Amino acid sequence: MTSQEGALGRLVRKVEERLEAGDEVSIGLIQAVAGHRAAGPMLLLPALLVISPLSIIPGVPTLVGINTILVAGQIVLGRDQVWLPKWLTERCISAKHARTLMKFLVPASRMADGVVKRRARFMTGMVMRRIGAAICVLVGAIMPLLEFVPFTSTGAAGIIAVYALSITARDGWLALAWMGLVAGAVGLGWLLLG
Repeated sequence: MTSQEGALGRLVRKVEERLEAGDEVSIGLIQAVAGHRAAGPMLLLPALLVISPLSIIPGVPTLVGINTILVAGQIVLGRDQVWLPKWLTERCISAKHARTLMKFLVPASRMADGVVKRRARFMTGMVMRRIGAAICVLVGAIMPLLEFVPFTSTGAAGIIAVYALSITARDGWLALAWMGLVAGAVGLGWLLLG
């Protein structure tokens, strides 16, 4: 562990340790590593799966969308502990795909941890968390549809990941950047559909 390791790096390292111990990568593993009270990581790591090269696996964006709706929906409701159905937590990826995922996550986590830090925490308070989670529910709901349009699910997952990282690291400036990202996505959608 390096002194530069931040919120995402710690999560990725724990997942990597469990993978090396023979565990399969699943949403249940992420929940076990992050804890039932850690909604941010339970949104973040699955969203990163869709940003990674594994987004080409059929059904992955849909599963991540369902996970996002369930986790973010519970944030909106102010629940302390996150509950997920067993059929979702037990879905796992193959060892080969897990290795590919880790090759993406390890350098990505180092890069993110070099930029993200705890600051302006008031911007990641409960009001922002709930509003952001409501937006993530909407993004998660459209992810199954985006699976049929190349690269669009990656953009949607990026919105979820930036929100999740901002509340996990309590980085208010990142939360502000996330708001700009959402505004940009809405503006782009308006132009394309208008």
